[in-house]
Amino acid sequence: MNKKMMLALAPVLALAACGGSQPDTKEAKTAAAQASGWDATDACKLLDKAAVGAALGDTVTETSLAFVHQPTAVEAATSECTYRLKGGGTATLMARRSPIADNTPEAIAQTRKATEATMRAFSDKAIEDVPNLGKAAFFVPGINQINVFLDDKRFVVLTVGSASKGRARDVAAGLVKNISD
Repeated sequence: MNKKMMLALAPVLALAACGGSQPDTKEAKTAAAQASGWDATDACKLLDKAAVGAALGDTVTETSLAFVHQPTAVEAATSECTYRLKGGGTATLMARRSPIADNTPEAIAQTRKATEATMRAFSDKAIEDVPNLGKAAFFVPGINQINVFLDDKRFVVLTVGSASKGRARDVAAGLVKNISD
């Protein structure tokens, strides 16, 4: 992961780490994820690699799952999937599902503000709102990253670095629409 992406993800990772620890059994965590049908602990299952390859005009040769955090009653479930492309590029999906409805307008504004501040150090491009996608969404040009608050509990960050600059926003938005409910 490059330095720009790490800095852009810093506020997201801080949001993902919210909450204290509380013991849960593995069975309870698995049951909760299955009941919802949307398992943030396996981002690779949320977005099909064939869809990623088709959208980027390349073949996904490999996926790798990382940064898995099992949820508790007070901590969010998270994971990140990296899609490696035949042509050498990558796409990355970070997924988060909170056990509480913490994607509030204040949290969304704070995430956007932190991302804007971070990106100002690297680029003069303005962050762009993406209408009609989830509860709120914004695109970060230059690193081709879309941040989408799907609803009160679910949040994804998709980076499509290898997408052409002229169509990266549309590619990223289209892929997020493919993420299953």
